Amino acid sequence: MAWRDQYQQGSFRGAPFRTEAEERTGGRRIVSHEFPGRDEPVTEDLGRRAKQFSIDCHVIGAEFLKQRDDLLTALEAPGPGLLVHPQYGRMMAVVFDYACSTSTEEGGIARFRITFGEAGQAVPSKFSKSAGNEAEKMADNVTGKAPKDFEKGFSIEDAASFVEEAATEIVKGMGQISQLAAGLRGGVGPALRAFEAGLNFLPANVVSLLRAPLSLAMSVTGLVLAVSALGGGGRRTRLQSLEMLVDWQPPEMEAPIRTPQRELEMANRVALTHLFHVVAAAELVRTAAALDYPSYEEAVAVRDSVSDRLDRLALAAADRGDDAAAEDFDQLRRALALDIAARGASLARVYHLRLAASEPALVLAHRLYGGDVDRRARAPLTLEARAAAIVARNAIAHPGFVPAGVEIELLTDAPGNEVRAA
Repeated sequence: MAWRDQYQQGSFRGAPFRTEAEERTGGRRIVSHEFPGRDEPVTEDLGRRAKQFSIDCHVIGAEFLKQRDDLLTALEAPGPGLLVHPQYGRMMAVVFDYACSTSTEEGGIARFRITFGEAGQAVPSKFSKSAGNEAEKMADNVTGKAPKDFEKGFSIEDAASFVEEAATEIVKGMGQISQLAAGLRGGVGPALRAFEAGLNFLPANVVSLLRAPLSLAMSVTGLVLAVSALGGGGRRTRLQSLEMLVDWQPPEMEAPIRTPQRELEMANRVALTHLFHVVAAAELVRTAAALDYPSYEEAVAVRDSVSDRLDRLALAAADRGDDAAAEDFDQLRRALALDIAARGASLARVYHLRLAASEPALVLAHRLYGGDVDRRARAPLTLEARAAAIVARNAIAHPGFVPAGVEIELLTDAPGNEVRAA
């Protein structure tokens, strides 16, 4: 096959450019050790160097200013993006640097020199973690292998147009629900910019990404991780935003699945949905295990709610014969249960009390907890803080009047120990 037949239109994050020249650099990472009294060095091979691609290119024509600005926006967006290299095809790449030049002598053209580097994937840490981090380790494991699993089960090669269109709509649906989930979280700074970049990149480049399943999987994974990383919101809001992703389902297929093309459409639908669900479930488990809970009962309630969702996903995977997918959800559920059990020993328990007479919250706190402060807490709790917690937990209208005859909810002073009798 002639080289011109293999040549592709260059683009980055969907912004096209015309290539003039390109250069690739690489090699091995070799360290040379020299020792006293020895003439020959000892060389150590530390692995392949990261590939770099330098491209001289331009945009030209009546719309060159818009094309120039689109390419500049793509080059300055954070994180890796899909590079269509004119010689080496599609790959995930990062931008090291670029130069853009225009001149009055050459009207209607903007020239670029861009240096790209291969993005690669994060390598799971091999160091051991302390007990109580099972959920984090399992979430890392599930998220790390999800893109490769997706690559094996997704394809649009020799597919009819409606198969590609169906996959496109599913990816766009993922972007829409991610945007809704992010709206609950808010967030500022780099995390918000990373989410916005991922949200803009995924639907805009879905046609190209469908032909590069691994790149598509990494983009979907990155979008879910960006939602999880957003700041803002309380404990319930953080969980709800990820529960929205776990509960999302694409529209059901209307036509009966009786032809090879319809079977391919269904297989792609299952692969896309599982990728989105398993990464969202991993982040939900990671978040649920890391939250600060005021009581053991609240931690157990969150554990049970998350476990119910994971059980439904595992059952659905088992029903379609995908035992590996079902095992992923089961492992996440077990890891969360272990972490909550480990943390339960240091969490207060909830109990209830009915006062015989109304009294101020500060007096009640002193009577129940005495003059001691909770030195196990990150910030020692004073009696004023304990009184405020009683008022907030029971929605008491005025801190000077804790009502009599009404059952109020309190926390034990220490795990497994009841406070003084009222």
